[in-house]
Amino acid sequence: MRYPLYALWIALVGCATSGGGSPSDGRLVSICVAKGPALDGKADDEAWKAAQPVQVVARGVFPANQGKSTEISIRSVRTDSHIYFLVRWKDETRDDVAHKPFVWDASKNAYVEGPEREDMFALAFEHTGRFNPDMLSGAEGIWDVWQWKATRTNPQGYAMDRIHRYTKEQWQGKGKSHKARNGQTFWIARPEDTGDTVEKKQAIPTTRQGDRVPQYLAGMPTGSAADVRAKGAWDRGWWTLELERELDTGHDDDTKFEPGRTTKMAVSAHDRTGDMDKASGAIELEMSGK
Repeated sequence: MRYPLYALWIALVGCATSGGGSPSDGRLVSICVAKGPALDGKADDEAWKAAQPVQVVARGVFPANQGKSTEISIRSVRTDSHIYFLVRWKDETRDDVAHKPFVWDASKNAYVEGPEREDMFALAFEHTGRFNPDMLSGAEGIWDVWQWKATRTNPQGYAMDRIHRYTKEQWQGKGKSHKARNGQTFWIARPEDTGDTVEKKQAIPTTRQGDRVPQYLAGMPTGSAADVRAKGAWDRGWWTLELERELDTGHDDDTKFEPGRTTKMAVSAHDRTGDMDKASGAIELEMSGK
């Protein structure tokens, strides 16, 4: 059984109901540095030596991943203009070649969706309203969400920038209705930020064009969709991912990071994206005042 993409942070529910975990996974301090790191998927920049890593645990609750967890190391630095994140997590398999490719099925004389799924990592930040990483809490609010995808966004050097919108009334754009834990109906919408998208999806071909055809093509983001730069590298069972964004992009769909202010956030790691399986608890991101 596959679970839909909106389930990114639903794993937190399992921590609460099973007695594990806690409301907060700690405090992450973004240290002010003179020069930010180069985005190359390596943790050897001088800037990272100034920041202390915070260890969080992403736990799974869906049937296929109950009892499983992934330890994540995250640290952050900032300059006067940008914020940076360095995250590392263990993943025994490197999945960055294809994501849901179209594969020719001779018996059907047609293309079918292949089994390949990419690795993915996501960060969510409070934007407007209450930030509760339990996506079925029924709390109204907006999150700023960055989704790094090993196949679809990593080659271009970006993460997908979007928002998660939680409302009791149906939003005017695309969204889905769900039942909150109190039984009330609420809506989740996940629009991308304005501008050209970092990934482009193409329709399944109606005529044969080879054994395999990609379902997703690389895009070059523009506008607010191009705010988050990111680069990940896999080495000997570990992903290392670096992300960068302006502290204040000037765009309404982005969280503004301010020195002296604490922002709630959460992180999510996924092996062979398809099942949205594991996520952390809430983390308090503190911007150092220096």
